[in-house]
Amino acid sequence: MSLRERVFPLKTPEDVDVFLERHELAAIFKASTTDKTLEAMQYVQKYLEPRPDVAIGIIRIPEDRPASNHVEARTGIQHHSPQLILFRQARPLFDLDNWKINPDHLEPLLLQSLPVHIGKPVRNPAVAGLHVYRDLLDRFLSGQLSEERFQWGYLDQLKKEAGWRSDQDFDLLNSLFPNPDGRAFTPGKVVALEFQAQLAGKAEPLLERAKRLRLRMGESPADEFASFE
Repeated sequence: MSLRERVFPLKTPEDVDVFLERHELAAIFKASTTDKTLEAMQYVQKYLEPRPDVAIGIIRIPEDRPASNHVEARTGIQHHSPQLILFRQARPLFDLDNWKINPDHLEPLLLQSLPVHIGKPVRNPAVAGLHVYRDLLDRFLSGQLSEERFQWGYLDQLKKEAGWRSDQDFDLLNSLFPNPDGRAFTPGKVVALEFQAQLAGKAEPLLERAKRLRLRMGESPADEFASFE
């Protein structure tokens, strides 16, 4: 089971409380749009990937600041972003901030804090698959979405998930548009690059690329449920 299958978005204080009370082992990661957040998330993914019994809560800064403030009030741990806090039975075991989220600090703390035996796997079916993108592509290809609305909807969704999607999934989803910035992209810049490429006649029509990507995605598995909002 990949880390992406046990990611839970935490937007409100209530989300935080439910998340912590529901999972015996849980990590909360506060993510901003900085380079250090992307690097920190790569380390988190590397070292928590082998622990399917740890639920991952993501708080995006600044939009989810109410959830972050509640974590600070509940734990007494001062807010930072990026920040990683590991919990067991809703009690914080350790926290790391900013550039301290690195192998030298993270690996020994996880070894010290996590049980030796791996427990029951955690799974959040709402974020496990690609059905959100399939739906957007289907609506665009059927004419229900204009090209402009499709671009913004697709790129906004991918931006939300860029920090935790596996390399394989991100590379697939990112292949639709010109994007030299990888996971650090901004939707506005990608839309502008797409417009310039089309204007210069250097881009294949988006409709054709969308058809090809939709075929690569295949059918939606039966275990995919609601979207990752």
